[in-house]
Amino acid sequence: MQRTLGLIAFVMVSGCVSVSSAGSPLPVAQCQVGEPMVETMLYLGRLRPGGSISRYEFARFVETEVAPRWKEGFTILDGQGMWLSDQRGITEREPSHVLVRLHDGSAAASADIEAIRAAYIKAFEQDAVLRTDRATCADF
Repeated sequence: MQRTLGLIAFVMVSGCVSVSSAGSPLPVAQCQVGEPMVETMLYLGRLRPGGSISRYEFARFVETEVAPRWKEGFTILDGQGMWLSDQRGITEREPSHVLVRLHDGSAAASADIEAIRAAYIKAFEQDAVLRTDRATCADF
């Protein structure tokens, strides 16, 4: 289920490119304003076998796994994932959260992102956590 959601989200989000497993850098953005950065989005489904992930459980995960790694800041968006279930032949819906992080694109930043993905998959019995990366410009 999660993998199909990832494909749909990837196709729908224009301008996104994947970071290869070797961690090859993204093309550098040509900025009129601000500095070149990488915007990473993690799509976190809130359903799991036997039920859903509570707001308390998610908040605890953010406090213990995300905030310590992303001290400079991040954004949490609420979402609704949808995908076609091959098993049931219907469109499935799943509440989700999207974590958004702007960073320098370094190997260290990528490692922190991968640690968060792995922790979420393990903690909440997920099939996958979609990651998208894109070159962007940011001015704070």
